[in-house]
Amino acid sequence: MTLEKLLTKIRQVFPDADPTEIKRQLDQYTGPERLRVQLAIVKLSDEDRRDSPTHYVHTACQDHRDVLAWAESPHQLRPDWFTLSVTERAKVTKSDRQQYARWLAR
Repeated sequence: MTLEKLLTKIRQVFPDADPTEIKRQLDQYTGPERLRVQLAIVKLSDEDRRDSPTHYVHTACQDHRDVLAWAESPHQLRPDWFTLSVTERAKVTKSDRQQYARWLAR
């Protein structure tokens, strides 16, 4: 992930907002894997049609793994995950990777 990719996604997801202001909000998260977490926050904001990333920034400050899991591996959080066969888990994992890659590519 690059800063340029993050800025591109900010402009796509928040077209009516000042990108500098959105980046300032994202910069409130200062923990591990900063760029990756910030991109996950933008994706979640996109999916929820939020006009600000603040909610997810606060969540990431509590535990950044939550926003990473929600953005990158949403179907792996299924309640029945541990009852799935190895083959089914592999399919779900592949599907999660593909959906994230499609979001990044658009």
